[in-house]
Amino acid sequence: MKVRAVFRALPGRRPTSSQPARRSMLMKRIVSLGLCVALVVVATSVAFAAADKGSKPRLAVLEFKNKADNQWWYSGGAEAAQDVFVTELVKSGKYRVVEREQLEALMREKNLTLSGDVDPSTAVRVGKLLGVNYLLTGAVTEYGNTDVGGGGFGVSAGKRKFVAAMNARLIDTSTGEIVWADEARAEEASIKVSVFGVGGGVDDNRMFDKVLKPVIQQLTASLKAADL
Repeated sequence: MKVRAVFRALPGRRPTSSQPARRSMLMKRIVSLGLCVALVVVATSVAFAAADKGSKPRLAVLEFKNKADNQWWYSGGAEAAQDVFVTELVKSGKYRVVEREQLEALMREKNLTLSGDVDPSTAVRVGKLLGVNYLLTGAVTEYGNTDVGGGGFGVSAGKRKFVAAMNARLIDTSTGEIVWADEARAEEASIKVSVFGVGGGVDDNRMFDKVLKPVIQQLTASLKAADL
């Protein structure tokens, strides 16, 4: 009796025609999912950035009143101080600050003239007209120099002391309430030499950089630290 061995063919391991198509479809799904995730991340980042920008209160720096009666203040000093305030406040990252030129244009358009002291009702009205949450205002209370020294034979030498002081107030335009106030003072002495009256003059820009700019920086640092 003969026994016949029967071998049954095992299923082939070679890819069928449908397998490449499945792999291609899977890759497309993975790529699509990756793109979706990337878009969600980008959209979330943009939304957070917009929310952060929108959450910062808008602030306008008014011209400070000149109580020191320094004439340079009327010929460029006031604008220079406003510009430094704007720059320092923007650097603080706490506020959206209206540029001085833009503020002047808005005030001309609304027929507004403001500097120094602002009463609560005016602050509320101005805040609505300018679209700002806060007004920063104040006054220069000291600004100048004094000379100490002597000399002879046409030569004088001594010290020149530069002094500046300011006070500042932040007004909430929704209520007209002063929500922050501070004052700062700075002084610095330098050597002064003149020969037969030549030399030793006062440079307003130099005095501004030595004492008034540091005062403004002190005030903006105080405002940044305030819990508002």
